[in-house]
Amino acid sequence: MKSTKIAQIVVLAALLQGCSGQGGNAGDGTRALHNPPAGAAVVTVNGEVVTEQLLGTFARGRGLDPADPDQRQRALDLLVDTLLMAQDAIATGVAAKPEVQAEVALVGMQQLAGRALASYREEVAVGEPELRAYYDQEVKRTGKQELHLQHILFEDQASAAEAAADATKPGADFEAVMGEYAAKGAKQAKDLGWGNLGQFPPELAEAALTLQDGEVGATPLKTDYGWHVFRRVGARPYTPPSFEQVREGARKQLTEQALADKAKALREKATIKAAASAG
Repeated sequence: MKSTKIAQIVVLAALLQGCSGQGGNAGDGTRALHNPPAGAAVVTVNGEVVTEQLLGTFARGRGLDPADPDQRQRALDLLVDTLLMAQDAIATGVAAKPEVQAEVALVGMQQLAGRALASYREEVAVGEPELRAYYDQEVKRTGKQELHLQHILFEDQASAAEAAADATKPGADFEAVMGEYAAKGAKQAKDLGWGNLGQFPPELAEAALTLQDGEVGATPLKTDYGWHVFRRVGARPYTPPSFEQVREGARKQLTEQALADKAKALREKATIKAAASAG
């Protein structure tokens, strides 16, 4: 078997390893299972104990039912084979390779982080008042009308000013101006289609509301994306979806925001130091 395949087995074995516990296998560098979970032994493989907890976790992770005798045996056979390959990787020196050690370390870290995230997600409680407040905020942001816009986007103000001058000349065809500046290297020149106010950069939406249908903004507009030369093609009423229609979507958004806030808080209280550059 190629060493890359063995490395994958080593990484798989790392997923089986508990990061704490009172198992019988010491993490001495000669064993594939470091601190496995304590419990009744199912089998011993070259002195390393496979417990019920370890087997059950392994089986369920592969869609097998440890309570079913046939599926339990399939899981045990696969687990033993995996453990034997991991032990062989240690014995032959594959496990000592830096890239393999990095893979094993990362798998363990990512598994812990995933568990922490799942645990925190279960703790997040989004109540009715929070959902209602979020809905009201979004309705206010999206407004009650949709706009149809076209724009040409530039990196610099000077180029945008030149395009705006051409686009506002009497009888100018905005789509033709779009094509001309697209060929000259504008960041973007396109029909943005219909969108509610929340779907456009706020500065662009606010400025477009001051125009009449068919009118081009007289001066370029700066947003986080660059400098816009834009035309309001049209406007029409917009009815936001009902609260019940977006309830679960709002719950998901608020939950994800809570998770992002958690990550931010952890980073803020952490001690993070850049390593000194060599040389």
